Amino acid sequence: MMAFYHHHSMYSHRYFLSIILLYTSPSIQLSGLSLTIKGDTVPHKRLKDLLPTPEKILESRTLKLFAPHLADPRLWHFNRHSLNKAVYIGVLSAFFPLPGQMLLALIGSLIFRANVPMALGLTWITNPVTSLPIFYAGYYIGAKIIDAPVISLRFIGRMIADFSLWALSDGANPFITYKGTVSLTAFCIGLTILAIITSIVCGLAFKAIWRYKTVVSWQKRQQKPDDKSPKY
Repeated sequence: MMAFYHHHSMYSHRYFLSIILLYTSPSIQLSGLSLTIKGDTVPHKRLKDLLPTPEKILESRTLKLFAPHLADPRLWHFNRHSLNKAVYIGVLSAFFPLPGQMLLALIGSLIFRANVPMALGLTWITNPVTSLPIFYAGYYIGAKIIDAPVISLRFIGRMIADFSLWALSDGANPFITYKGTVSLTAFCIGLTILAIITSIVCGLAFKAIWRYKTVVSWQKRQQKPDDKSPKY
């Protein structure tokens, strides 16, 4: 189980790093399913190693079922509209507490024609490091709303571990183990509220950052003196 967590934690870091590189460097774009690089901002080999390629995404047997639908180039374009939709979808899917966050993000990307790598990468907001505080915050919010008892952070951690064992192997069914002890309603309400608020904040922040970068880039171009010297 620890090996599983370590592998997926490293994989999530690669996802986030690739997203940062693609977002901050205007010299990089995806064309269809192939990588095209303009300029020398990031070494070709290093970038290809970091990017969540279609082949890497389709390693999942579940996601591979959607392969025929992934040929649409719009699902791989790194433009403002595609990425902004991916932020909403990816962050919202990240708060889905069951195994299948990436599947949910992929389906959302197909429906709304959002950038697939961005949406899938953002589902790793909830990872072995962050899932405990996120689920605790979600349960706390839901419990306060429906006036249910608040459980401890340690109890949430044990429940997450049991749920992971059940989902990945032959552990005891947590729905039976924790029946009557944990309010599923509180979890659902709290995580839904947390997911909606976080996705809206992240989406608006992305828009603001993109607009700021666009304005700064435009101003820099305007400040460049025109080369009016005669050409021979």
